[in-house]
Amino acid sequence: MHHSGSIGGVSRSALAALGVPMDLAGTSATPPQDWQDNWQVALWEPQASLFRHGAGVTATLDNTPAEIFDLFSTARSAPANTYHVSPNGSDAGAGTEAAPFRSIWKAVSSANASGLPAKVVIKAGEYGKPHNPSQFLNLRPTVDIAFVATGGRVIVGTWDDFGSPAKDATYANCHSYALGNVDRVIDRARLDADGFHPDLLRVSDAATCNRIADSWTLEAGRIYINRADGKAVTDANTRVLRAAGGTWRFDTPVSVYVGGEDSISGFDTQGGSGGAGFHYQPDTKPAAMKAVVVERSTFGYCGGSTYEANGALISNLHGLALFADCDASNNVKDGFSVGHNGNFGARGHMITANCRAILCGRGSAQSCNSLTAHDDTILADFAGEFGRSNGGSVRTIGTSRCWLAGTAIADDRGDRASGGTTPPAAIMAGDSAQIWADRAVISMPPATAPVFADTQAAVRLRAMPPMRSNPQGTGTVEPW
Repeated sequence: MHHSGSIGGVSRSALAALGVPMDLAGTSATPPQDWQDNWQVALWEPQASLFRHGAGVTATLDNTPAEIFDLFSTARSAPANTYHVSPNGSDAGAGTEAAPFRSIWKAVSSANASGLPAKVVIKAGEYGKPHNPSQFLNLRPTVDIAFVATGGRVIVGTWDDFGSPAKDATYANCHSYALGNVDRVIDRARLDADGFHPDLLRVSDAATCNRIADSWTLEAGRIYINRADGKAVTDANTRVLRAAGGTWRFDTPVSVYVGGEDSISGFDTQGGSGGAGFHYQPDTKPAAMKAVVVERSTFGYCGGSTYEANGALISNLHGLALFADCDASNNVKDGFSVGHNGNFGARGHMITANCRAILCGRGSAQSCNSLTAHDDTILADFAGEFGRSNGGSVRTIGTSRCWLAGTAIADDRGDRASGGTTPPAAIMAGDSAQIWADRAVISMPPATAPVFADTQAAVRLRAMPPMRSNPQGTGTVEPW
């Protein structure tokens, strides 16, 4: 049977329209002129291509994230010192490959003492609060530093290992032990539909915890945990994330790389308090621009009963932040956030490429966004996936400028249920912020806002599929 060049009786153009890759080729993402005019990072300007396929959109950059970091620092490519860390190491060791440290913070401390750019090679495994990079919030890098995972996933976070506590003598359904503070408790034995470990419910007191399965409480210096499966509470099936132990903290203007030695390696962050799981916020402006480059890493379960924490928070960075193939989902506040807290002339720029942030705004926090820019920062996203957040999934304020290319945004919920005033909206521009959206796909329920612009703000759209509802707000929404 002859099909005149078609496949199975269906033309190549029809297959392509259905999303079947046909001689897959990328198309360049062209920045808006105003956005480009405000980009001030001389060492690198993003050049991205978008590839559409059956599963959505994927972006590529002109350089790998590691190559981009190397334009700013020698910490990864030619470090003055290299330190090794392993779950089987000892902090009394030398930090060599043969005698690695046990704690990531020990390598950071050694790098600081040297005063020279350093690489920290970290073997796959778990590094909780006693061993994570920030040493209970007490340590910050003061030199350029590259954290390189090897051999698989490096899991870092704010938990303490607690062994196997006994059943409580009074509340027989609970296991309990002495503990001073808790932010969140997650069930490591289960995954929900989005791939996250579900939270146990915090209740008011031990008696209530004893009655309600899959709950926990903190009372009189003890934590009580009641698992629904009736199993003993252990480190293997329950993770208690602390409220007084950050994971990645930076307050000196240094260049930072966080990534993997190979395509399967990277960092998974569980828990963050006070600001974010990954929190970069220096208090001075460096002479030359710095770079924060993170790839193949995740930042989740941040914040809880005590703190409204973000996944990744970049503030006061004079230079470039790049997140590639990263996930900042399932956090109490925002997913990815960039802005300025200081008043010393820092110029912040952030790029997210092939990233995801969903389910941000867990709890009573308001104005919770998947991706957000504040003040006068410059932001671009390529092929990101955002949504199901509480308060505008992609939201910019101040005089920030945001360029979206190939971004997918769905099902924002607004924050009215938690007492706020923000209606559900996929894209929101506040104050005099400017947003340009190119080939973005917005999926919002009918009678909600796919796009919202305040009076002095503007959102401009190019090559966008039809949206269910009309834009809202009194600002400018127009073709680009």
